Amino acid sequence: MADEDQFFTTFGRYDEFSGIQAKLLSKDLWVDPVGEEYEEERVMLTKLIRTLDEYQEQAYLLDPYLEQLVEPVVERLKYHARTLVADPSRKVSQTRFHFLTALLYHYIKFRGSKTIARYFPHEVDDLAVALSYIRLPNAEIRSGSQWDLRYIVLLWLALICKIPFNLSQFDEPDSLGQTADALEALGREYLDRAGLEREGAALLLSRLYVRKDTGSRLSAFISWASEHVANQGESEVLRVIGILQVFSEVLQSAPLDLIKDEIPKILALVTSMDKMKSFSGNTLIRKFKTKIISRVGLRILPPNPNAGRRRVKTLTGDELELQMSNLQESEVPEEIEVILEALLQGLEDKDTIVRYSTAKGLARIAEHLPTDFSSQIVESVLALFSVHSMAAAAMYDLPAIAEHTWHGACLACAELARRNQVSDSNMPELVEWLSKALYFDIRKGAHSIGSNVRDAAAYVLWALARTQDSATLKPHATNLANRLASVAIYDREIHIRRAASAAYQEHVGRMNLFPHGIDVLAKTDFYSVSVRRNAFLVAAPEVAQHPEYRDFLLDHVLNVVLRHWDVSIRELGSQSLKNLCLIDLDSMATKALQTVIPLLESIDTADVHGGLLALSELGLAYQEGVADPVARSQRLRNVFRNLSRVSYDIVKAPRNHLVTAAACRLIAATLTIEEIEAGNASSVPDWRKIVDVGIKHRVDEVQDEAAAAMGTWSRLADCSFEIERLLGESKSGGPILQKSVAKIVGALDFEKNKSMFSKSVSFLLDGIKPSQRGTIEARRASYVSIPLAISNVFPRFLDLIPSSTMNQLINAMVNGLDDYSIDERGDIGSWVRLVSIQGLTTLVQLLFDHAGELPDFEERLPPSLYVSIVGGILKQGVERLDNVRQEAGKCFLKLLELKPPGVNGNERWEPPAKGILRKLFQEDSEHHDWADGAWLFPRAVKLLAVPTYRKDLLTGILLSIGSKTDSTQRPVSKALIEYMETLPVSSETDEYTVVAFVDDLLHRVTSNLTSNAIVIPLFHTFNFLFEAGVLERLADDDAGYERLEKLRVCATKNVARWKNIERINEAMKIVVALLAFERVRRSNIDSIHCFLAHPFPKIRYGTAEYLYLQVESADYGVDDTSDIESILLETTWATITEGEAKEASDRVVELFSADS
Repeated sequence: MADEDQFFTTFGRYDEFSGIQAKLLSKDLWVDPVGEEYEEERVMLTKLIRTLDEYQEQAYLLDPYLEQLVEPVVERLKYHARTLVADPSRKVSQTRFHFLTALLYHYIKFRGSKTIARYFPHEVDDLAVALSYIRLPNAEIRSGSQWDLRYIVLLWLALICKIPFNLSQFDEPDSLGQTADALEALGREYLDRAGLEREGAALLLSRLYVRKDTGSRLSAFISWASEHVANQGESEVLRVIGILQVFSEVLQSAPLDLIKDEIPKILALVTSMDKMKSFSGNTLIRKFKTKIISRVGLRILPPNPNAGRRRVKTLTGDELELQMSNLQESEVPEEIEVILEALLQGLEDKDTIVRYSTAKGLARIAEHLPTDFSSQIVESVLALFSVHSMAAAAMYDLPAIAEHTWHGACLACAELARRNQVSDSNMPELVEWLSKALYFDIRKGAHSIGSNVRDAAAYVLWALARTQDSATLKPHATNLANRLASVAIYDREIHIRRAASAAYQEHVGRMNLFPHGIDVLAKTDFYSVSVRRNAFLVAAPEVAQHPEYRDFLLDHVLNVVLRHWDVSIRELGSQSLKNLCLIDLDSMATKALQTVIPLLESIDTADVHGGLLALSELGLAYQEGVADPVARSQRLRNVFRNLSRVSYDIVKAPRNHLVTAAACRLIAATLTIEEIEAGNASSVPDWRKIVDVGIKHRVDEVQDEAAAAMGTWSRLADCSFEIERLLGESKSGGPILQKSVAKIVGALDFEKNKSMFSKSVSFLLDGIKPSQRGTIEARRASYVSIPLAISNVFPRFLDLIPSSTMNQLINAMVNGLDDYSIDERGDIGSWVRLVSIQGLTTLVQLLFDHAGELPDFEERLPPSLYVSIVGGILKQGVERLDNVRQEAGKCFLKLLELKPPGVNGNERWEPPAKGILRKLFQEDSEHHDWADGAWLFPRAVKLLAVPTYRKDLLTGILLSIGSKTDSTQRPVSKALIEYMETLPVSSETDEYTVVAFVDDLLHRVTSNLTSNAIVIPLFHTFNFLFEAGVLERLADDDAGYERLEKLRVCATKNVARWKNIERINEAMKIVVALLAFERVRRSNIDSIHCFLAHPFPKIRYGTAEYLYLQVESADYGVDDTSDIESILLETTWATITEGEAKEASDRVVELFSADS
């Protein structure tokens, strides 16, 4: 798939592309590929197709090269066709021929049939070749899978039909009309196909009927078409679509004198289909009907050479009036009225492609009519806006069906505007309707409809800028500027923001009427509005710096954005409101407050939610923008008291979690000491109850906002009693309350609640302990809150957090790196590991930054503890989950970049082997993507040479090897093998060796014999090392041989008691691999009994199969293995008894021992 962000300037891969294509085309079409040839040719075709796909969005870049690229492919097809026509019995290679047709079809798909067809051969003698080829009875072209080939040949015939020679010249003397009959029969044969063959057939027939020598056949075709249309059967739908395609093409390109008499018949046939239900429900049929009706109208009207050019602009900006058509009203055919009525109805069709086709057809007809007629068409289109608006009190009250009508009307207005059919007198009404259409957004269930209407409205305004003069648009300039700017900034959909920005740009560039147009455009250009957050929070306040836009943007946020159906839009809108108000806090915040208050009393909870969010942001604006504490407190109270307008019953309703969260956010943003001290006399008596509801709510967002409210309360006053109550309730409460209270502890300010810090720390330490009552979510919340709680008191109140407490908390975070909890959701322990990584990094940075202020820095963060933190994060950096590795990598690099603490002997807090770490992960690399295993693991395994990191690093690597994710397992295995190959087997020095590595693995096995989660990845590691040949060197070394013996013991000890099938299988593979070493095999051949005679039939069968494959491929010191293979293959290991399996196993061992 092509990269969406990839942009090319030239077809820079032409040489490579043409070389691959030439190599593919050089293959003999009559010979099947042998051996690896098929795969090689398939890969070549895949490369060609992928290259075309990469350039799909910029296909025009290949235009200079198309002739050199397409013609060899077409000539190859022509050669094949000529050969097969000359000798139909000759057999072609289906594989290579499929590659040829697939490549040619992808050219057509890539650049379009009209462009590629130009390079098809179109000589006179090609007609007979192509026609005979497609009619071969038993050829490959008749295969059902060769639809693309038939489509190509039909396009080829359609092109040949344009040759300026009478087709009768190709007929036999006694069979006049034979060629034309064959072409017509061929086109009719494929006219009912569901795929592209129908389009090729329709194009072929249309080219046939527009020729002077065969045009007379059109009448008979219309009669034939009428018969099939009259059948009205479901089986006729595809054929009718093909028939309509033929009529559409004929009406577009045929000379008028050739089809003049047939036009009424075509129009009558098409209009008769309106009453046929089997056809009226098909979108394509309605689309082609619209095309045909509009083209009929164009053909019966006199041509107008100046159509669409009533007023044109020169390069210097001057405007020229062109002479209009002198067509009189009396000369307009009567059929035009019927056609216009049908097209106006088509604007309300339920499908977009029908509406768009109708709009284009209507506009094309309008530009051929007298001015009065075209003005009536514009008025009729404008009248469509009011069809559903008469009974609607507001835009939100429109029925859903109004979307189709409004969209069709906007498209028609845009096409009419593009052709300059909109008169000055129509502009006020048009602008009024477009002002509404830009905000057309009707909620329908959990989503809304109307984005296409808004998009089309921006299209109309774009078109108006290209055709209208400055004088016409000047009265509407400021209104349009404000509306386009507001849509470009605040619309929910990215394509509409971009469309509005493009329309704004067109007006600025052509009219220069919009206030501060250039400056505003720079702030709302294509890229600025592409990211919603940037548009709302950056572009909006920048545009509002201009007074002409400020009030309109504010009104739009208050009346539209805050009431939007999408929660994320309301939240971003409230944040944008804050940024707007900070421009002129006194006037804008006052106006905003007056508008927001009525929303709180709405019956729609979306309005209430938007109003509460707005009040919260106004409170933040006052905190940021008012310096005087007294004035700030008074304004915050004015905002806070409006919370009482929302019923407490609405806030506490279980389904209104958004309102509950917003109410808690408002409390957090606007609570003052006066309101706290007022108690029950507060302007919002229920605010404590609201916070309590939020604390006990099960939705995370509500809990977060309630915790923030408690944080504000704790900063303003002593709330120890409330904190103690919550800590007590959490002991007997459920995991939801535990999680919520943990979040509160992280948000508290302990300056006025010092007595609660030690109790809060104890609560967090208890919360991270796994228990039956707790959940992973509650534990994660406790881990998140530990660094937050420390940051809230450190270094301001060192007496609250002595070094012992600090060590206890940091050690708890380090222990969080070993949380590997698993449930049906997967590795849920990774949630704890992630926040532990982040929290430890934060704490280390905090301690390093204030080290100079701490007399007991070393006690708070001993060097050994710091090294364990670095090692633990490094271990997470090589683990199996991409997101954990990515976060660990970011935090590890932060630790590397930290300046040493400002204490004596600060070199003790430098990560061991810091120079190596920097070289591996910071230097000589374009990116530091730790999620990319291919980049990370070859670097990480080199750290095994550093003893300090070896244990942690090996733990992480083994977990990654045991992963079932190929993108992790494959690169880590490859990296470890390559690293092991560089190590010596053993050494007298401290150098890391293969023996030392095996010792590390064996120690883990012997220390965790009862843990399958640890032993299985270790056994798996040994097996892939055996497969890679890394451990072969151990057999020749005395120390190495001793390790292999230990490994054999670990793999066979008590194996009959094991219950885990995977563990037994991995152990079996180890034993079989060890027997390949002669030194091991001589003394331990009996080990195979453990598996060939295992109590589990599945193990016996699997062992025999695996051993058979290994005996075939590896050297086990047996000259003739046929007897061993026979026993392994012929014994029914899965069904025989354990005793019989023991006898068969004994015979295998004897045969091995005989030659050993």
